[in-house]
Amino acid sequence: MAMESSLVAAAKKKAKKKGTSQGKQKIPIKKIEGRALRHAVFNKLRKDLFGMAAKLCATTGARIAIIVFSPSGRLFTFGRPSVAAVLRAFLLRRLRRPAEPEEVLRRVGTPEAPQRRLERLEKLRRLAIARAHELARAREEAEAASKTTDVDPVTATPDDIPARD
Repeated sequence: MAMESSLVAAAKKKAKKKGTSQGKQKIPIKKIEGRALRHAVFNKLRKDLFGMAAKLCATTGARIAIIVFSPSGRLFTFGRPSVAAVLRAFLLRRLRRPAEPEEVLRRVGTPEAPQRRLERLEKLRRLAIARAHELARAREEAEAASKTTDVDPVTATPDDIPARD
């Protein structure tokens, strides 16, 4: 038994000496200087990115759009169901998931919420009517004032209009 454990320890020691790898290390992220190498790395990473996006779509049903310009200016796109469909949904803000029952209840609120909304709408309607009456009175006053003077309301400048007392 002791011999066995010493053999295992010796094998581990030998394995440590044998390997020339430095193990998993952090690689600094910096721009690759060589054009050909940069092109090769771009293509590999782009394929990996698109592959991971496809996997995410397939496993979760997510809708994804990726737009990438290469260092040379070429356009690469990935989209599920399509880039145009995802962008259209994003721009129209329709990317939400179907509403959950709790979310619907939160939006609707308490049974009193519709009544409060109706009261607010009624108040806004009354304010709009009052504002419309004010504007109508102001227009009538302006028309009456223009009839008493020889000023054309369409072509008049502020200097042509007489001051009120």
